[in-house]
Amino acid sequence: MKRIILVVAIVAMYGPVAVSQHQELAEQRQEERAAYAQAKQLNTVDGWEIFINNYPESFFIEQARKYRDAAIVNSYCSRQTTLEKLVTYIDEEKVQEPRIRMFYANLVNNPTHSYRYEHMDVGFNGCTGLVKETITFADGSRTRHNTFRFNEQGLLTQSDIMGSKGNVVTTTYDYGYDNLHGYWLKSATKKGGHTIDYEPFFNTADKLEIITSDGSTLKHKWVYSYNDNGALSKLIVTDGDKRRVLVYNDGYIIREESDGKVFRYYYDYDSATMKKYLIGISEINEENSGVVRKFNYNIDTHGRITKVEISRNEKLEMIITRSYQ
Repeated sequence: MKRIILVVAIVAMYGPVAVSQHQELAEQRQEERAAYAQAKQLNTVDGWEIFINNYPESFFIEQARKYRDAAIVNSYCSRQTTLEKLVTYIDEEKVQEPRIRMFYANLVNNPTHSYRYEHMDVGFNGCTGLVKETITFADGSRTRHNTFRFNEQGLLTQSDIMGSKGNVVTTTYDYGYDNLHGYWLKSATKKGGHTIDYEPFFNTADKLEIITSDGSTLKHKWVYSYNDNGALSKLIVTDGDKRRVLVYNDGYIIREESDGKVFRYYYDYDSATMKKYLIGISEINEENSGVVRKFNYNIDTHGRITKVEISRNEKLEMIITRSYQ
């Protein structure tokens, strides 16, 4: 009875057209609230995008955008996020979300990440999966066969390195993780040998700053420095009584100081893969500045090195070949 009286009153005051518009608006609001509730329950990037596109004038639009942005961050800053997904985001997004950029930086700045892991001065260019490597020396000494296993995040999980006498040393790597900082190197264990435990430190911006270990007679330490834009600018590596300083620009080493010597790194840009490759290292001293090493590459369509000839002072030193699985 009260509802009938209310409708009659509204009709009397505003007319039937106004009543119809009022009912239509009420139905739209109800549909909108239901759609918002469903998007909130799903809490996915796609779910929020659908709501934002369907209800651009919604009362909930600002809150929906906040939830959408948070969902984007959570989709990248998670244990399951692959290196490929992160690299695509970093390459394509001109305005990057600071939280995702920090997560990415902490990942690739790990000392065992395939971007940073150094072996014979030739990096792995952010690869994942199994890498088989053969090193052939020009002097005819023993050919060495190595394997490296990287997980989907590009972190080295196992290495099998052949020594000069044919013995193979297998090392496995374990990583810690939390939702704020992402991954960090936790330990390295040699088969039949000891385990080195590592401890990370993060600065006030939650970026990886120092990784140390004290699990053996040798003490390893990595100290990271960043520029005003938050990019890695310097890395100091201490291994026992040895100290190595690497200066970075745009993610690439441009200068090295070690054993009292200073080296400059030279790169060539490959337009097909949009990556830089180390082509030379020269020693800088008071007497001269000559090229110590030169690198000549074969690269596959993914930008991975399949073969590299390394020469020292114009004389072939070794050939490294790699296959990827």
